[in-house]
Amino acid sequence: MKKILLITFVITFGQAALISLFAADKDIDPGIYRTTVFEDEFSGESLNKKWGMYKSASTVRDGVMVGITPDDADHPSVNTIRFEPRADLEVAVSFKFNGSKRFSVMYRDKAYKGTHAGHICHVAVQANRVTLYDTKTGIFKNEIYDARKAGTLDEAAKELLKSKQQQVKLELDENKWHDLLIRIQGDVMEVFVDGKKAGRFQSEGFAHQAFDQVNLTTSKKEMLYDRFKIKGTGK
Repeated sequence: MKKILLITFVITFGQAALISLFAADKDIDPGIYRTTVFEDEFSGESLNKKWGMYKSASTVRDGVMVGITPDDADHPSVNTIRFEPRADLEVAVSFKFNGSKRFSVMYRDKAYKGTHAGHICHVAVQANRVTLYDTKTGIFKNEIYDARKAGTLDEAAKELLKSKQQQVKLELDENKWHDLLIRIQGDVMEVFVDGKKAGRFQSEGFAHQAFDQVNLTTSKKEMLYDRFKIKGTGK
């Protein structure tokens, strides 16, 4: 009888663990993002005044935002939307390559002093891949950022950085428009490209409670953007 009870317990426990594992991999519920924080379809003749600009010559052309880094800039173009601090965001943007080979959607908290310039996480998109980064505990963490800049990053830190990103291969037509959707809930980030899941990454840095800005960062020029939207949880 004792052996039977033990086997029953093991099987039951194993099933519970399996159920827990499947639950952990369950998609983030899109229904939690009920509050529109900001949206822009770039229908005016110039950028909405809510857009901040750094090292940027970005503009509006033919109803879309054109991300442009000036030729003499020493930093990619940054266009920023600021808002009241909140966690668990959904960000959507349509994009088209127009000379630039890469752009990023960056999440920051300017009040946070543990990373360079308040960087928390970001998603970088190229035609052949998308990369999900936890930068709060990865490349922008102060001690890591400083060591990389000084060229003194040790092997242990290099190994750590490998665990702070997820890279997924893509095959995007650079002559067509595409849709990017990013969801963060707790310590999980999910990324969808053209309606299909491109990545799901769990890392502690995503569970940040005070994002206060989202950046579109364009490498060189040009990247086209449209239908940009930030949504938060709650009513």
